Amino acid sequence: MRAMNLPAKASGFLLALVACAALCRPAVAQDLHFAADRPLDLRHVRVEAKVDLRKKSLVGRATLSLTALRKTETVRLDAVNLDVKAVEALVGEPAQKQAVEWTNDGRSLEIALAHPAKRGTAVRLTIDYVCAEPERGLFFFGPTKRQPDVPYQVWSQGETVDNRHWIPLFDHPNERVSSELLIRVPKDEQVLSNGRRVAVKDHGDGTHTWHWSQEKEHAPYLITLVVGQFAIKTDTWRGRPVEYWVPPDREADTMRSFENTKPMLDFFSDKIGVEYPWAKYTQVVVEQFSFGGMENTTATTLSERTLHDERAHLDYSSDGLVAHELAHQWFGDLLTCRDWAHTWLNEGFATYFQALWTEKNLGRDEFLYDLLGKQRAAIRGGKKLPIVHRAYKGPWQQFDARAYPKGAWVLHMIRRRLGDEAWWKAVRHYVTKNRNRAVETADFRHALEEATGRSIERFFYDWTSRRAHPVLKITHGWNARDKTATVRIQQTQKDKAWHFPLRIEYGFRNLSRVFAVTHNVTEKDIRFVVPLPARPHLVRIDPTNAVLMELTEHKGRNLWVAQLLEDDNPLLRIRAAEYFGKSKKKQDRELLAQALGQEAFWGVQAEIAKALGKTGGDLARTTLLKALSLEHPKARREAVKALGLFKNDETVRDELLAVINNGDASYSVEAEAVTAWANLRADGAVKALVPLLGRKSHNHGIRTAVLRGIGQQRDVSATKLLLEWTKPHHERPSRSAAIDALGTMAEAGLWDRAAEKEVVDALTACLDRREHRRIKNAAGGALRKLGNRAAPALEALDAMAEHDLNPNVRKQAKETADKIRSGQEPHIQLKRLREELNKLRRAIKKQEPVERKQATEVKGAK
Repeated sequence: MRAMNLPAKASGFLLALVACAALCRPAVAQDLHFAADRPLDLRHVRVEAKVDLRKKSLVGRATLSLTALRKTETVRLDAVNLDVKAVEALVGEPAQKQAVEWTNDGRSLEIALAHPAKRGTAVRLTIDYVCAEPERGLFFFGPTKRQPDVPYQVWSQGETVDNRHWIPLFDHPNERVSSELLIRVPKDEQVLSNGRRVAVKDHGDGTHTWHWSQEKEHAPYLITLVVGQFAIKTDTWRGRPVEYWVPPDREADTMRSFENTKPMLDFFSDKIGVEYPWAKYTQVVVEQFSFGGMENTTATTLSERTLHDERAHLDYSSDGLVAHELAHQWFGDLLTCRDWAHTWLNEGFATYFQALWTEKNLGRDEFLYDLLGKQRAAIRGGKKLPIVHRAYKGPWQQFDARAYPKGAWVLHMIRRRLGDEAWWKAVRHYVTKNRNRAVETADFRHALEEATGRSIERFFYDWTSRRAHPVLKITHGWNARDKTATVRIQQTQKDKAWHFPLRIEYGFRNLSRVFAVTHNVTEKDIRFVVPLPARPHLVRIDPTNAVLMELTEHKGRNLWVAQLLEDDNPLLRIRAAEYFGKSKKKQDRELLAQALGQEAFWGVQAEIAKALGKTGGDLARTTLLKALSLEHPKARREAVKALGLFKNDETVRDELLAVINNGDASYSVEAEAVTAWANLRADGAVKALVPLLGRKSHNHGIRTAVLRGIGQQRDVSATKLLLEWTKPHHERPSRSAAIDALGTMAEAGLWDRAAEKEVVDALTACLDRREHRRIKNAAGGALRKLGNRAAPALEALDAMAEHDLNPNVRKQAKETADKIRSGQEPHIQLKRLREELNKLRRAIKKQEPVERKQATEVKGAK
């Protein structure tokens, strides 16, 4: 908050108001979350519906087959904003029709049975309802004035608890149910859902009904519906249909994205020891999907961003996404987390099995480099909360780096600790024992212990119940007289010591034998010595990459040189490159240049390029310019990016401009060249960049780089252009980039009042509830940079913070509004604080009668 000069009275009043607000605010403890109660077992869901894409409606009948697990008088179903028309109940065997009373409050449907259903009694409910333009769960698309080229289409997204927006049901991950959809649509539209396609019935009136049946039970959030027009390619795998549904105009790109689906099915089935367990596997690419993919049972939904042309295929692959979602068919669908506190059992497995496919398909180096990316993400994103966290605000809070890369690393550490044979044995036991069940973290631990005979409870405590990770400082020494290596291992994190085995290897110039020691680290500061036959020329910490940690090593330069130039592990070579990248010494720059020249793996080439960019200097610049001819486009891209750090260097500026003008085989290299050159802010940059807006590329990568580059110039004359690109008829990635560019310009404070108002109005328009979350978040970020100058947007931001359906959007909107208010004039802040205080007073008044009543009840009980 910027400093404020207040009159004494105002200052005193403000402080008193703030103190009063703090004292009066009721303490709010975040609720803990556990698996939902299940008074009845939902056995089968059958939905018969007519879908009208133009009216954005589903008129349906849901028939639910249930069994009472205890005496039940009232059935409560999750049902959000469904217009329920009628409810019927059949109870018992043989089924007897019962009169029912039902209430629908817009969040749930409560059905009171005329006679209680005893334990084991069958209950069948039939519910007629209308779902019109739902807020979540079912997303309708079609052409509008804002977006005239959008096709008519609908798709569902049930995870986490959103299928309740279009089907009345028990919508919790610990439920398992078979499902059946019979969907009637015009004959020019196709329908996809879970399981086996039973029939397509022509009604002779221009409509047909698609009947899909998912006979094996799965979690309710995995029920899927897609309606639209698609090009369909059909194949088979071990006698089962494998299908690819894509937009008709992208048919030519289909197999470029999905060519490895069948080999993945083989690999996962054979390794897991449970063959792909479902009737079919379909991948469908839909319009404006909210995420990369969603693992609906037998029918994965994917973003259109995964489809790509031949040029993009040089350095872009769908394999990571395809493998991740396919692995979910076992981990997430066959076995489902019992509650969202255990989300990592779904996402961590899918993320690690994607990496395992990379290892199988591309080899060890690619696998390890993939793990390095996941390690960095896990370290960044896992510091605040543990993997298993019950006090989440909403289920989506769990879908972050803790569940994905950190979850994957937990599995990788288990694999390294057990060894491959025991690891795969344990995985097979876990899946076989728990198939068709809801699972929690203890189930996985028990399966590991049963399969291996090891107690790994401490491991699970450290890695799933604690936040963060160990931070190590390791110091190496050599005692020539005794021929002993000295080792000191310090855990420098504030938390208590983590327990893990740490392997250290020693290599020698004239000895082929490698000496290794594994030390069980259980304290925060330990020292030991290692007798060796000679002074080592290689000291390798964690050479098998078995510990998720932040590591700082202190050892002689000669050991780092050998590690950079000679180590066979790419991650250890990268660790050495990062060490020398912190140096400004000539000899270290020369060493990095030498290493880049001899390095064969593109991942290490890319990391050496990063290191050269950080160390700077003429030699680094010259080496990076030569690296523009590296064969692998991902390595070239990092060289280009590193050159963008060389400010005021005309040679670099000219070479980057040549890459832009001459083009590159890779879209991504070309886009990175635009970004790097724009960051150098050459004279006349806007004029040079504008013509590049017409260049086509995968996911509009070049255009988005151009728009952000224009923002980097902070040229007021480009404002109108950027405002135009924020408008809804442009593609989403370009709109986000234009919004980001306006945010960059906002920081410079160059606009006059009229221009500033125009920008604020345009950004406020991007907060519209119909906008995609990425557009809203980009607009919020840009408004935040305007500070108190964005005050006219506060009303829209407050509404978004209060009502938006996405919790992350709500969170950012609130933070943005708070930031804007923190820069407002004192009298505005005082008014706001008064309003907050009045709100608190009203809340306390509402709470007091309840507290008095509770106190009276307690007194009466005594």
